[in-house]
Amino acid sequence: MKTFKIAGFYLAGQNEAQEIELLDGLIINREDDKRSWLIELFVHPKYEEVFHQCKKQEDELKVEVLITHPNNDPALFFAQVRGLNHLEGGLSILLEGRLRQMRNEYAKQVLSDLVHKGLSGEDLIDSFNTCLKQRKNAPSVKKN
Repeated sequence: MKTFKIAGFYLAGQNEAQEIELLDGLIINREDDKRSWLIELFVHPKYEEVFHQCKKQEDELKVEVLITHPNNDPALFFAQVRGLNHLEGGLSILLEGRLRQMRNEYAKQVLSDLVHKGLSGEDLIDSFNTCLKQRKNAPSVKKN
């Protein structure tokens, strides 16, 4: 197993990803045949209701995780909330996830989204480059 620091975490919505501001976070690659990962977030208690609702959902959540550094491409996961624990100063959330796209698939996802929006030619190229620079699917992480 390998453990990495989380630099950013997002709940993927229909059109945009909702940033969850982290106090801290770790992600563990279980290195099994299911490509499963454990994601532990330490967040402000204001997110308790959000994660209680996520835990009640029967469908898996789509989440995006920036691993190690905020400028890395997001790793995309299907995940389920496995636990919520109150700790001094925050809330610990444990999720179990499986990788849904490898990091190098991010550009393909952006391109596909733009093509489905009807872009082509120079507009497609310009929008593609802008999206990759701005990481529209994963808003920039605030630096402490």
